[in-house]
Amino acid sequence: MLILKRLLIWVLEASLEAALLGLVLISLFGCDQHMYIKCLAVNFVWVGTMFCSTGYLLSTGIARTLWRFGSAWLYPAIATALFFIHFEILNYAAGGTFDPQKRSVIRVAGALIVLTCTFAGTFTLRKWALVRSKLAEEVHQN
Repeated sequence: MLILKRLLIWVLEASLEAALLGLVLISLFGCDQHMYIKCLAVNFVWVGTMFCSTGYLLSTGIARTLWRFGSAWLYPAIATALFFIHFEILNYAAGGTFDPQKRSVIRVAGALIVLTCTFAGTFTLRKWALVRSKLAEEVHQN
C-alpha cells in the first residue's frame, strides 16, 4: 500500500512541478492576458513532455519508489540534482534554446519548485507512515 502512496505522491509532485514551471515560463516569455489559461495549459503540456523526453520522470519515479525514510532532505536533494541534470540535457538537445539569463532564472526557480514540491511530498509520506505505524501499534496492544 505504501508503494501506491509513493506513486500517488510522485504523480502529484510532478504535476505540480510542471504547472509551476509553466508559470515561470509564462512570466519569462509572456502571454496574451486573454489567453492565459490556454498558455498555462500549453506550458504544462510542454513541460510534461520535456520531463518525459529527458528521462526526468523516469529517474525521479525510480528514486521516489526506492527511497526509504532516511533523511527528510535526501529525496528532495536527489530530485533537485536530477532537475539540474535533465534541464541541461534539454537545453543541450534543443541547441541552447534558452539565453543565459533566462536559463539561470529557470534553473533557480525550477530548483526551488522541485525542492519545495518533493519536500512536501516527503513530509506527507512520513505522516502517512507515522499514522500507519500508530495504527499497527494499537492493533498489537489490543
